This record gives sequence, structure tokens and C-alpha cells, in this order.
Amino acid sequence: MESPTTVADLLREGADTLPQTDGLPHPRREAGWLLSRAMGVDETWLRIHPEAPVSDDVIASYRAWLLRRATGEPAHHLTGRCSFWGRSFEVSPAVLVPRPETELLVRVVLELPAPDTARVVDVGTGSGAIAITLAAQRRRWRVAAVDRSAAALQVARRNAERHDVSVPMWLGDLTSAVDPPMDLVVANLPYVPTGRLADLSREVGHDPVDALDGGPDGLDAVRRLLGDVPRLLRPCGGVILELGEDQADDVAEIATGCGLAVARRIRDLAGCDRVVVVQRRQ
Repeated sequence: MESPTTVADLLREGADTLPQTDGLPHPRREAGWLLSRAMGVDETWLRIHPEAPVSDDVIASYRAWLLRRATGEPAHHLTGRCSFWGRSFEVSPAVLVPRPETELLVRVVLELPAPDTARVVDVGTGSGAIAITLAAQRRRWRVAAVDRSAAALQVARRNAERHDVSVPMWLGDLTSAVDPPMDLVVANLPYVPTGRLADLSREVGHDPVDALDGGPDGLDAVRRLLGDVPRLLRPCGGVILELGEDQADDVAEIATGCGLAVARRIRDLAGCDRVVVVQRRQ
């Protein structure tokens, strides 16, 4: 009688199948992540039960995921789930997979001295991860979200329902569907310069191009958003933006031209000015 295929067997198979690349630096760890999702257990369980037999259905799903992952398809697209701020969010090829660095944006927003019942809008919400996290952490805030992609808003609405928060979702280009006044405008807009798209990893290349391509200098959407901020923002309100590397100085110049100013710059762990807070000039 043939021995059953075990957790340890499949982890070895996964480590052998997955190529080691910049976007996939730890094949065995990635294999464990995929196998745990296929089995519906956490990764600690796999380590404790290496000799546990695995069903044929799980093996088939896992092997299919390995082959797709080996071509560069993001792991989160395979499982349809991504963790952000300790919560699980549905993701799909219609939305940008939330990045760990975007949690810095959320932290900055939550630390701002906003009113207890602040009106907040997340522009270009995608999966809704930012808006839903803010609404869940600040239950009295009135958080809304806007995106120009109807498919993205479908994902965001399901995520809002999953996390039991009320976040109005508006279809529109940037702030065209947003009525003033707002206390906070939050945005992780496309900021990759068009000429650098080809340099992105294979994993990032599976995200929607519209969520990445920021135009020649990466700041087309930011420029348009800041141009509408004087209409949207209360006098003491703020705009919180996630940016790419070496873009903060250019954003400060754009802000000045719109009657605004960069009030704060927050660096990420790599020393990049990743988040800026923009306000009206006093």
C-alpha cells in the first residue's frame, strides 16, 4: 500500500518547485504559506504536524497554486485573501494588493488630531483596506471611499460587509464624486512613473496597471487631487498621501502651487519619505 502524502512531502515539493527570485526570496516559506491556506490551518500547525497526511483535493489545489506562483502570479491573488492591519481582506486582479508600507499611512491618519466625528474620504480605495481599517478603528468617524473602477468597488463593498463597517462607496474619478467639506482626504494613488513600470517585479506586474501608472513623473493623479483640495477640505483639515521614493519634494512644490503646504513628512523603515500630510498654508 502506497504511503500517504504528508505535510513534509508537500513542503519539500513546494521548495523545489518555486524559483528563488527577488519577488520570491524564500521558496520554502512561501510553500508553507500556500499549503496552510489550502488546508485551512495556520503555518504553526504545519510545523507541529509534519507527518500529517493531506487529502487528494488539497494536494491538487496546492500543486495548481505552486505552478501559478512559479510564473510570478502573486500569492494573494491565488488565495484571494490578504492581511492588512490584522484583518483579512478579499483581493483580486481588479485591485492593488495592499502593501505593508501602506499600514504606515493608516497609522499616520489615526494619530492625527481629527474631530471625533470627522468626515474622511479614501480616494482610489481599491480593495477598501484603508477606508475599512479607519472605519473599524474609529467607529465615530464618517468614512467614505471612492474609486473609478466598478470592479474594485465590488470587492471593497464585500470587504466592508465582512468587517461590519458602514462605508459609503462612490464611483468616480478621484474626487469628482466627493461633496465637501472633508476633515481628512486619504489617498494611496498610482505613483510609479510610466517609464519604470517595466522594472517592477513580476508579482507587482499582476496588479492593475491603472493602480500603478502615475504618468511621466508618477504624480499625475496627485497633481489632480491636490488641485481639488481647496474645494474639499475644511480650513483645519489635512490630506494624507502615500508616495514613492524621492517624490516628497516635488509634491511640496505642487502643494505650494495649490495654496497648500506639506506639514509633515514621515519616513518608512528604508528612510524614504513615504507619507506626507498636506494642509492649507496659514
